[in-house]
Amino acid sequence: MRRRTVLVVLWLIGNVLVFWAVALTASGYSLEGYLPWESSKVFTYSPVLHSKPGDKPTEILYMVGRNGELYYYIVWRDEYFSNSLIDKLYRLMRGLIYGTSEDVEVFGVVPENSSFYFQTYGHSSVHGKILPDGSCLWSERGLTIPNCTVNGTHVKLYVVTWNHMLSLLPENDTVQVFPEMRHMTPEDYVALGMVKRTKYSIAGIAFNSLTASLVVTVLLNIILFVLLRRWLLLRRGRKNLRSRLLFRREV
Repeated sequence: MRRRTVLVVLWLIGNVLVFWAVALTASGYSLEGYLPWESSKVFTYSPVLHSKPGDKPTEILYMVGRNGELYYYIVWRDEYFSNSLIDKLYRLMRGLIYGTSEDVEVFGVVPENSSFYFQTYGHSSVHGKILPDGSCLWSERGLTIPNCTVNGTHVKLYVVTWNHMLSLLPENDTVQVFPEMRHMTPEDYVALGMVKRTKYSIAGIAFNSLTASLVVTVLLNIILFVLLRRWLLLRRGRKNLRSRLLFRREV
């Protein structure tokens, strides 16, 4: 009885571990940054943020990708829309979808080629490149933004919308902010709803990381069930064969 209880507990723990391991991996979480030599460039390329007074980010969580790319997750306590009714409805919707009302904006840098990425008005993508003279090329607009970096590596970013979209172009009434920066832990990643925010498509069907994780976990359990059943049948067959052999000997 105790043995069965232990096996059930181990099975449950294994399911939890598999589910979250797949969810984190599918959504892009990386453990690479825990190694000192892999995170050595994090503070060299961290963005210089400018936000509205009274609406400053609480922290920046960084992560190092498998190919050396750097990701900075800029976290705000919330988003505030000018209309109070819409603001409350929007906050409720985000809480239901992501499990948190915190807002997260991502700034990515590839030190190898000095390219970077973030989102601006309407969640449209900005792909840029840090040029040798400290200016930035905004690829989508074909613009070169002068003096857009500090020390030629720290890109200056300006909050330009109520929901914290960013821009390379200076915004009036913004001030430089200095949020704490630390490594993104798996707990942070889950708590901020990053596994729910990540979406991709397979054969035209949209999935998020939790859906993929659920499918993998269920399939793994089906495979384990089939293997266990086959093992039990083989074991039963061997017992029956031994019983027959013993019966023949006795006869």
